[in-house]
Amino acid sequence: MTGAERHPLPAEFAGARPRPEWRRLALRVLAAYVVAWGVGIGFGLLLRAAGMWNGAPWERDVLRWFHEHPLPFLLDRMMLVAPLFGTNLTILPAMLIVGWWLWKERREPVLGAHLLIVAVGSLSLNPTMKYLLDRDRPDLYPARGMYNWAAYPSGHAILTVVLYFTLALMLRRARGWWWPFLAAPAIVLLTCYSRLYLSVHWPTDLIGGLLIGLTWLLGTWGAFRMLEEPAFVRERRHHERRRTRS
Repeated sequence: MTGAERHPLPAEFAGARPRPEWRRLALRVLAAYVVAWGVGIGFGLLLRAAGMWNGAPWERDVLRWFHEHPLPFLLDRMMLVAPLFGTNLTILPAMLIVGWWLWKERREPVLGAHLLIVAVGSLSLNPTMKYLLDRDRPDLYPARGMYNWAAYPSGHAILTVVLYFTLALMLRRARGWWWPFLAAPAIVLLTCYSRLYLSVHWPTDLIGGLLIGLTWLLGTWGAFRMLEEPAFVRERRHHERRRTRS
């Protein structure tokens, strides 16, 4: 049963498109951003307090394992390419183009704004934390491939988990597809694997990035999901929940 069948629209609303409440959206997105930023800073400070800022023994063991198990030549080259799936050099221009297309050509301003906010928010969360916490990169082996500035958090981990799972959720709602939920974690895992394989991140850089990304993902999806619905549908669901509880 579809959402429309579960919640039939009154006749006067038939064929009407939802009108997002932009002010509420902005407040919810801002709240999600602040919480994600707090999660990142809090996890970083926790690492410092635990004496893990220069790499815990288990983190060094992980990097040694990757160094001692090099991949065949072609897979090694792939590790150098994998970070392109989660860098602003490729993702931000792509999201600007896709967002503009959704906004102008498909008349889907909410979807376009959602993708742009997710991408821009992910890319802006990363540098502020790098500047404030300034964690050194691992020093066990020469770093390879794409990296810049401080180690914590992993901007690639933040962006990949937010962007690709947002796209998976969008495709699930629009097309009913489940395969994007296989592709999204595969891209995230490949990107995170490459960051460790290339010796440019501590494992806890990636853990922190994933925590930040998941927080930003849930916050932005919840904000846009609620505000894409007409107000009368939200009100009906609210009354149904209250009736069920009573």
